[in-house]
Amino acid sequence: MKTFSSNKSSLLLTEAALSLLILAAMITAFMSTPQTAHAQTQSCTNISQNYAYSNIWPSVGPEFLKEISQELTAITKHTIGTQQIYLQLTSKGICNLATLVQKQYKVINLAQAYQFEKHILTTVQSQLMGSVIPGVPQGLTWITSQTNPTLIDNWISSAIITHPNNILENSHTSSTLISSFSNTDYENALNVFCNTFQHDITTYLYSSATPAHLQTMVLDLRNGSGNSVSALALGLGAGTNAHIISPELFEKEELQKAKQLIDDRPSTITPCPGSESLAKAKPALEDFVTHKLPSLSIADIDSFFSQAVLFNPANH
Repeated sequence: MKTFSSNKSSLLLTEAALSLLILAAMITAFMSTPQTAHAQTQSCTNISQNYAYSNIWPSVGPEFLKEISQELTAITKHTIGTQQIYLQLTSKGICNLATLVQKQYKVINLAQAYQFEKHILTTVQSQLMGSVIPGVPQGLTWITSQTNPTLIDNWISSAIITHPNNILENSHTSSTLISSFSNTDYENALNVFCNTFQHDITTYLYSSATPAHLQTMVLDLRNGSGNSVSALALGLGAGTNAHIISPELFEKEELQKAKQLIDDRPSTITPCPGSESLAKAKPALEDFVTHKLPSLSIADIDSFFSQAVLFNPANH
């Protein structure tokens, strides 16, 4: 009887051990499923740092992005901003430039997308061959000489993806340098309309101006696009869809709308708390829209408009 009990205990222990092994195998299998790989791909965290000359990515990534922006803008006949390309590359989990160009813009097949990248690479190389940054000329010469298109695609894509702060800061800095025009009177006049602008932008980008969408718009504008309405709109695809007007056209129409409101229907305006009176804003806004707007650059208009959207009297 004792022997039988001992054998039964051993059998139970064996079964328990087998169950644990099976459970461990199931967990391991689950962790290695495409679902986990998909999560990694979505955030592009599986980028290898082992490529030759990956140390120069911070120096060449922004240049790639700038050239890609210009080329895609020429191909599509729509403004394709640098922030838009970066956000589409990462937020959609594509993580490879050739795939993005082929699927998002649908203007070239994959083989042509690789040729597109080769062209971008050659252009950037010609621009940076005189660079004094260690490794840049040598690294670009090396990657340009490669014959494997997948390697080239991964190398360029990684250069862009692994240094988003560098890229977005450089893009925003470039916009700031271009946008040198400044006038406090015009800024104060536009600040009156931050409620109107926020409502209209949210409807423009998210189809409705619910409180949740309004909050999303403000957070996206502050956290992901350098406080630029144009950058946010481009990042969300505005201008690439035939049913959504380009950001620069939208901003101009909003400014003209503000002038009409303050001229014809001032009672419908809810001024933002802390902004100046409608009576004081009216002449400055009329002068801005009538005389200044036609001569301002896109960056100037976007800068003024974006400051009004995010108006906070505590910061003025």
